[in-house]
Amino acid sequence: MRAQDPLNRTLALLHEATLDDTRSFDAACQLNETCGTRGSVLLLLDGCSPADMEVSFARFWLNGQRREDWERKYFEDYFPWDPRVPRVLRQPGGELLHTPDLYTEREKRNSPAYEALLDTEAQNGLHVRQAGPSGSHVAWILADSLEEDWTSAQVRLIHHLQPHVFRYVSMRQQLAEARALGTSLSGLLDSTRLGVIQLDQRGRIVTANDRALTFLKEGAGLGDEGGFLRASLPMENSELSRLLANALPPFGAQGRAGSMLITRSLAPTPLVIHINPVGEPHPEWHGRQVAALVLVVDPARRSRIDPKLVAAALGLTPMESEVAVELAAGHTIRDIARSKGRSEGTVRAHAKRIFRKQGISRQGDLVLRVMTLEDIPDSRD
Repeated sequence: MRAQDPLNRTLALLHEATLDDTRSFDAACQLNETCGTRGSVLLLLDGCSPADMEVSFARFWLNGQRREDWERKYFEDYFPWDPRVPRVLRQPGGELLHTPDLYTEREKRNSPAYEALLDTEAQNGLHVRQAGPSGSHVAWILADSLEEDWTSAQVRLIHHLQPHVFRYVSMRQQLAEARALGTSLSGLLDSTRLGVIQLDQRGRIVTANDRALTFLKEGAGLGDEGGFLRASLPMENSELSRLLANALPPFGAQGRAGSMLITRSLAPTPLVIHINPVGEPHPEWHGRQVAALVLVVDPARRSRIDPKLVAAALGLTPMESEVAVELAAGHTIRDIARSKGRSEGTVRAHAKRIFRKQGISRQGDLVLRVMTLEDIPDSRD
């Protein structure tokens, strides 16, 4: 087997798992095998400290198993008091951090969180993070190496895989917010929250949904030129061409996902473009094969959800419904407290009651429940 094969296999599975959650276990196992680690943790966090942090996405894998028990235990018993969390968030994005360096000698003796890492075989692990969508943080935590210590070859692989792992987490969250997880390629075209463009192996546009067509027809940053995607600015068009070439390589090579920003002349915020190979080309649209998926996200778009409708539909008080709408829009506890003129403790108490009433524990679950109400008119108005 060629040395490149495990890497290509890992990338292929990450691309598949982005659109199909049933492939996430295989992707995690392959990721750990390729990196030579006992396990890994993927997180999407919103906030600046454990006190106001909201967890939108969390996956713990250890020794070939998804450990949901450790996910619950860590966030309930350790996360709010784990001293490494703010230290990781303060470090530059993309920098590998050694777990022992994130605790003082005293904390190594006294911190329950550090002691718990022994059970997950992660006291000698590595951490890396980068900025995620809408001010969030994407973190990848690697458990202990299968070698005696981390080798230079492992470190190179981890650096190479970083952008692909982070993109997987970010894209999954955006698909979840758009209620599009687990949707087929053709089903994605029904999304009203994401621009969806499907490309063939040559990069030609096979089809696009209504939202994507709106972006293309505006001609303000991204356009359709002879059936191919083009960016208006030369430098951005060069980058777009590079990403498309990476996603659609010739001769059956493994494609690479990529992301970029597209400047718009008619809007202050750029579009976010994600390009994802789909593995083996799929005959999804009138027999034409789809080889890559392009997601176009407008970060400035905010849900227009009436808190009164949320209160009626989810059985919440007026204040709880306002907090629910803000949390679903990606705002932190601190942001909501400032905008509402309330203390963080008061807002956090409302948030806890919301989660308890809904029988959920993650912000991502709340996002899905609130966003399902976005397109429902309020009949009382």
